[in-house]
Amino acid sequence: MSGIGYQRHHTKYHDRGNQIRLDHRNAHNLDLIVQNGLPPRDNRTLSDILWEAKTSCPLNSANCFIPFDKLSLALNRHLAQLALGPSDISESKKEALLNKICVDWSTPGHPSFFRIFAILVMCDNPGCISKFIELKIDDSCLPLPNIERKGNGIKVSSLRYENSRKIPNSKLEELFKDQRVWTRNNLNSFNSYQWWAIAPFFSRPEKIIPHYVLEANDMLPFTEKTNKIDIDMQSLDQDVKDLMLQGGFGDVFIVKLHPSHYSFHDQPYSDGSHSFALKCLKSRNPAEFKLEVDALRKYNYGIDDHLIPLLATIEKDDDVGKYYMLFPKANGDLRHFWERQFCINPDDSLIPWMAKQSVGIAGALSILHKDQNMDNGQDFPIYGRHGDIKAGNILWFAKPGVPGPEGWCLVLSDFGLTTFHRAISISIQTASKLSRTITYQAPEFELEGRKVSRKSDIWALGCTFLDFITCYIRGYDAVDREFPSIRGALDKNSISEDKFYWISKDGRSAKLKPSVKEWISDLRQRPKCSEYLRKFLTFIEVKMLCIEVAGRPTASDVAHYLESLRKTL
Repeated sequence: MSGIGYQRHHTKYHDRGNQIRLDHRNAHNLDLIVQNGLPPRDNRTLSDILWEAKTSCPLNSANCFIPFDKLSLALNRHLAQLALGPSDISESKKEALLNKICVDWSTPGHPSFFRIFAILVMCDNPGCISKFIELKIDDSCLPLPNIERKGNGIKVSSLRYENSRKIPNSKLEELFKDQRVWTRNNLNSFNSYQWWAIAPFFSRPEKIIPHYVLEANDMLPFTEKTNKIDIDMQSLDQDVKDLMLQGGFGDVFIVKLHPSHYSFHDQPYSDGSHSFALKCLKSRNPAEFKLEVDALRKYNYGIDDHLIPLLATIEKDDDVGKYYMLFPKANGDLRHFWERQFCINPDDSLIPWMAKQSVGIAGALSILHKDQNMDNGQDFPIYGRHGDIKAGNILWFAKPGVPGPEGWCLVLSDFGLTTFHRAISISIQTASKLSRTITYQAPEFELEGRKVSRKSDIWALGCTFLDFITCYIRGYDAVDREFPSIRGALDKNSISEDKFYWISKDGRSAKLKPSVKEWISDLRQRPKCSEYLRKFLTFIEVKMLCIEVAGRPTASDVAHYLESLRKTL
């Protein structure tokens, strides 16, 4: 796992990523095409272009933004000159204005005015740019405080935005005092349109996870939102559901970012769809948010390291939420992969790939476990574990242009109940209620006097690996229906639960279900079960699914054993 050699800093950005955009442009020698004019026979005006480009944000359809690639056409000298149009401005003064408006926005020491000019064009007041330039109110001053017409004068809102250069009221009053130009409607338009022109730019600089601190009115540059990813809550007890809604648990959506508002050039698994996973935390508590981020920023996570990379975080206190986390979009989770891809042609050539991915997932879990504070010398509390190892929380990525297993990678994710586990698991009673709903739970959830720990993840990982091997040998239907049906048969206490173990009536002992042992024995005898898989199954049964916590290996031990086993292939 060579890519995890350092911790990323979680760094606040109050400029909506403008400096990151500039650094990215300079680092990649990107030239502005706007200076070279429009495509031949395109006779649209700048106003036409801006209005046609207006894009609704799917998180809130009332919010709009102008994509940067179209907004930056305000830098085009020909379009800007036409926008200024015939007026009482002298040609020499018009040239001076164009020299200010159409300067390369990345030129050091030169203030930019193209965003303000674009806003003024949409307000049908392009000539007012001269006043902005005269008063030195440039793009860095956006957003301006809300301005209203009050009798013969104007009223400046007392609310000042943190993420803009502060301007004295006297300058704002001078700027908007002309009642003929700045009617109530025009002022209202400026108040709204300024937000359309400052949508942020997302990227992830070296050694940094950027934290975008935005205003409530800021527009996020998403063009599409689909596929809300829900956790199945139907099987949970009502009090557990209530706790989930009170905690830091969040919704995950698939969103599309406008291509001119991001650059994650170091993400080789991007499929060109501009799609990402956006997690919106339900909690507005900064401590909950910090807990989420700290679990993901410890190292330079990457997909090839089998750990989901956190690309950026957003702080924007609005009706939807306050804290957001941006991740790469996967092709699906492991269960989806088993059903749609793995079973198409599960031949012997997939064994080396399975072996490599199993080592990677165990190694990723080891990294997460080692991140935790072990000063007290105990494998406790529950905070130190992933908390929800299962096929649904292992994501499948496919590298574009690389067909088959060579381009596939499995990645450990915590899009599931991890935060919930961390938040409520101090309560043994609550953890017990939750545990009854999870197939891969370890027996210590129910055994009297036992502690839930990192070793509980090893049990869940063993169950996941057993399903993985089952799918390879017997197909997806065996994973989806046959094995669960056998596991869920009535036990000696006349209880039907889809778990891998039985618990005694007094709650003091447990054992691996005979049906699980029989299933493993059947797998060993199948023609597709190679020597590698037989040894893997034995390790799962004897070590990973060991009832006694002390008898289970650590995640690092699992990774080392599977790597040594892989070398025998």
